[in-house]
Amino acid sequence: MKATDILIIEPLEDLAKVLARAFKRSGLSSAIATTAQEAIRLADEKAPRLVVIELLIPGHNGMEFIHEFRSYPEWLKTPIILYSHLAPEELGLSDEAMQDMGIAGHFYKPTTSLGKLVGATESIFAREHN
Repeated sequence: MKATDILIIEPLEDLAKVLARAFKRSGLSSAIATTAQEAIRLADEKAPRLVVIELLIPGHNGMEFIHEFRSYPEWLKTPIILYSHLAPEELGLSDEAMQDMGIAGHFYKPTTSLGKLVGATESIFAREHN
């Protein structure tokens, strides 16, 4: 099984495809899930090195997904980036709580450019190699 660089969890399929193309331009492979259940299945199949998730997803919400994802030992250290319509203050999580959950960053969709998101993922992968 070849590992996927990024698992994109985004309920809007068109946006997910835009993200996947942007990551591909940076040389990063990705898999797309539109629901938490599909994301767990894909994570099992594709062994992502990073997860980018919208917290407002159907079925389980994004935080429920993160808790389930972290319950698997093989995914404990996989970094997670929140790319969401939920603003940081709406989450009610301290920086320490986010760090404990393995959340590498939180980007608010309305104010985050695609370039900034891609740059954050590239930084995470660069740190992996140092």
